[in-house]
Amino acid sequence: MSTQNDELRSVINRYSSMLYKICFLILKNEQDTDDVLQETFLAYYTKKPAFNSEEHKKAWLIRVSQNKCREFLRFHKRHERVSLEEMEEKLLITDGLRGDERYLLSVIWNMDYKLKSVVILHYIEGYSTEETAVILKISSAAVRKRLQRAREELKTELKGVPDYE
Repeated sequence: MSTQNDELRSVINRYSSMLYKICFLILKNEQDTDDVLQETFLAYYTKKPAFNSEEHKKAWLIRVSQNKCREFLRFHKRHERVSLEEMEEKLLITDGLRGDERYLLSVIWNMDYKLKSVVILHYIEGYSTEETAVILKISSAAVRKRLQRAREELKTELKGVPDYE
């Protein structure tokens, strides 16, 4: 039992920060993010999945957390919005960013979930389109199409911003 608890502690220590950032960017609320992370680690603990590698484990955790976020957004009508400033404070991801970079982050922040999830995994977390497809359980073509749509949305939103023309 203590070996299983030690393993769970190790996984939580290793992946909670990364999963928190991903889920917070999607859910925009600290308490909701905490709930999703708790459900994600509970799924890990109860299902006790077997993994081929550490990368496989990481991808599984990301996929489960993404699914939990999607479920949360689907079943909970939310009225409260989190400001970009609160997100910056919670994640500390904008330290050293210029104003135009902060604006880019705010545009990503306000994208639809489907577009935002592929942008976060591909551009922010550095996953390939194939890896992103596996994590989100969609086809590589769907990832590429969503990235294309996200780039088009970014291009429209960033029109007139000097550093992005």
